Amino acid sequence: MIQKRYFETLLNRSASLSARQIHEAVLAMGAMFRVGLERLPDQGEIRRLMRRAVDRKTGEVTLASLRSLARIVVHSDAFHRSYEHRMGISIALDAYLKQRLCDELVVAAQLPENRAGIMPFQLCYPDSAPLDDDRAYALWFLSVSQAEAENRLKKLCRSQISFDIYMTVGTGDIESSQLTLNSFFRQGDADWTLHVAASNEVFECLNPGSDQKRIRHTAKLLEGKAPYVAFIEPGDRLADGALAHIAAVLEIRPETVLLFTDEDRIDPAGNHIRACLKPGWSDDQLLLGDTVGRLSIFSRQRVLEVAEELDTVEELRALPQPLACWLYALKLAVVEGVKPEQIVHLPAVLFHRFRDNSDDVSLQRRLAKRHLAVHRPGIVLTEMPLVPVQAGSACPVRVCYPLLSVLPLVSIIIPTRDRPDFLRACLQGLLEETDYPRFEIIVVDNGSIQPDMLALLEKVSRHPTVTVLRQEGAFNWARLNNQAAARSQGDLLLLLNDDVRILHSDWLEEMVRQNLRPGVGVVGARLLYPDGTLQHAGVMLSRDGATHLLRGAKAGGAGYLNALICQRDLSAVTGACLMIRREVFDQVGGIDESFAVSCNDIDLCLRVRAAGWRIVWTPHATLTHVDGGTRGQDATPPQILKHWQETARLVGRWTDWMEQDFAVNPALRVTDDALLLRFPTRAGD
Repeated sequence: MIQKRYFETLLNRSASLSARQIHEAVLAMGAMFRVGLERLPDQGEIRRLMRRAVDRKTGEVTLASLRSLARIVVHSDAFHRSYEHRMGISIALDAYLKQRLCDELVVAAQLPENRAGIMPFQLCYPDSAPLDDDRAYALWFLSVSQAEAENRLKKLCRSQISFDIYMTVGTGDIESSQLTLNSFFRQGDADWTLHVAASNEVFECLNPGSDQKRIRHTAKLLEGKAPYVAFIEPGDRLADGALAHIAAVLEIRPETVLLFTDEDRIDPAGNHIRACLKPGWSDDQLLLGDTVGRLSIFSRQRVLEVAEELDTVEELRALPQPLACWLYALKLAVVEGVKPEQIVHLPAVLFHRFRDNSDDVSLQRRLAKRHLAVHRPGIVLTEMPLVPVQAGSACPVRVCYPLLSVLPLVSIIIPTRDRPDFLRACLQGLLEETDYPRFEIIVVDNGSIQPDMLALLEKVSRHPTVTVLRQEGAFNWARLNNQAAARSQGDLLLLLNDDVRILHSDWLEEMVRQNLRPGVGVVGARLLYPDGTLQHAGVMLSRDGATHLLRGAKAGGAGYLNALICQRDLSAVTGACLMIRREVFDQVGGIDESFAVSCNDIDLCLRVRAAGWRIVWTPHATLTHVDGGTRGQDATPPQILKHWQETARLVGRWTDWMEQDFAVNPALRVTDDALLLRFPTRAGD
C-alpha cells in the first residue's frame, strides 16, 4: 500500500507523464547518480527530482532537463565528496569546473554502458508492487519485459516454423488495423502470412505496400498451408519478435496443439495496463470460460480435425461478430482428449489486446455445457455460490463430476492431542453435518493427558464409525497419519486436522467427486480462518519454500484471474484437509516421516505428481481452520529452526520444481498475502 501511494504521489506531481516518460526520466536519474554519486537514487530523490528530469511542457527528457538535473547533482555535498574520493585529493569546485563537470555528466548519463542494468521499476518499487496496479505494471513492462524481449531476440535463430494468421476488417476498422499491421512488420525473420477478410475498398485502404505477399486478401477461412494458425481482431498487436519467440518454442514442442501467451492492453497514452500473467495449463481451465486468452496458436492439423464439429454448433450461427465465441468453441474442441503436454503456456507478454475482454459469458457457458454433453456427458456445469455466501461476491462455475454407483469408503484420519474442544466440534461436524454417507473416522491421539480429553476419547470410541488409536511419543504428523492409514479400510484417505469446522453438508461429497476423476491423486479444500478470511487456496512453490496463495484475502474475493474461486490443478495443497487415493498413497510409500512437523504434506504432493498423478484444489469444499490450533504455531527457537531445516530439505529434494511452480506465472512472486511483480534476473547476471 505504501508503494502504491508513493507512485500515485509521483504521478500526481507529474500528472501528464506516461509510464514511458517516467521510465526514461528515472533511467536518466539512475545513470547520472551512478556516474556522479556512485550509487542509484532512492524513492525520495526520484520523487523530488522528477520535475527537473523532464521538460515541463512535453514531459520528455531533454538536454535542458538533463543539464538542470546535472546541476543539482554537481552542486551537492555528496558529489563533492565522491569527486574528491575519485581524484584522491582535496579540491575546490569553482564555477568553471562545476560547469565542465555538469557537461560531462550530461554526456555520461546518455551512454548505454552507464544505463545498463538500471531498472526504473525496481528503483520506484524496491519492495515490488501488486500486478493489478496498472500504473506499476506499466512501468514494470518497460523496465523488464522490453529488455527481456531484446535479450531473447539476440539469441533466436531463424525458424522453419510458419504461421497463417487471420483477421476480418470492416469499414470502421481501418485505422485500428494499421496498428496490427505495423506490429507484424516488427516480427523480424519470423515466417508469417496475414490473411485479411475485407471488401476490396477496405483492403486497398490498408496499403500493405512491399509486404503484399505476406498480407493477403482472402475470403476463405483457413486459407494457406502453414502448420500453425491464429486468429486476431483489428487493433490487436503482437509484441516485437513475438512470432520468433513462439516459433522457437514450437521447434522443441512439435506435439503442441494449442499454445497461449500472456497479454495486456495498451491505453491511449501508450501505457501497458490490464496485465493477464497467466498460470500454466489446468484441465478445468477452459470449462470455466475463455481463460486462455486472445493470442492462441493452433495446430492446423488439429483445427481441421475438429472443424466439422464446430459447423454443427447452432449457437454460433446467428452471431453478428462470432470470432470470440467461435474461438472459445474451437479451443474447447482442440484440447478435448489431448495430452496435457500438448497444450503449452508461454509465459511472456507477447500480445496486446485492442479492446477489453467483453465476451458473452452466458453464451460461453452454453457452449461449454454443449461441449460436455457431447464429449463427457457425466459432467454437469453449474453456477454455485461459495460458502459462506456473501452479498455481491462472484458466483463461480462449478464443474460437478460424477460419483460411482457404489460410493467409495472414505477413511478420515484426525491426529489430536489435549484439545477436546477442537475434536468435539470436528467430530460433530462429521457425524451430524456431513451428507456423504460412507466414511470411517480414525482419531489418532498423540499422548493426551487431560481428563476432559480422555473422557471424550472414551466416549467417541464407542461410536460405530469412530476408532481411537493411542500413539505415544514426540509429535510426528507424518508417522501419526501413516500408522492410521495402515489400520484404515477406505479406498480414499482424508487427512484432516482436528481444528477444522464443517460449513456445508456436501463438502466431503465434492472432494470425493474430484478425487474420482481420472488421473487425480490428491484433492485439497478451501480453508477459511475463524474470522472468515482466506487461509488456504492452494500452495505455491518457490526457491524459498512453500507459501499459501493470497492468505488473508476476503472470503468473497475472486483473486487475480479468479484464482480463489476456480477449481484447478496445483503443485501442492495443505495437509490440514487433504484427500488422497489409497492406491496413490501406497504407490508413493505414504508420508515421509523424516519431515516430522512441516513440509510433509508438500513433499507428499510432489511425490504424487512425480508418480504421474494430478493435484486438484476445489473451492466448493470449504471448511474453517484455526491453523495450528492443536500443536500451536512455531514460535520457539528450536521450533523455528526445525521448520527451516525441513524447508531446506524440501527445497533441496525438489529444486527444479521449487524453482518454477507451473501454477504461478514466473513473472510473479508469491508472498504470504500478495502476488507481486517479480524482478527477473538480468541477462549476464
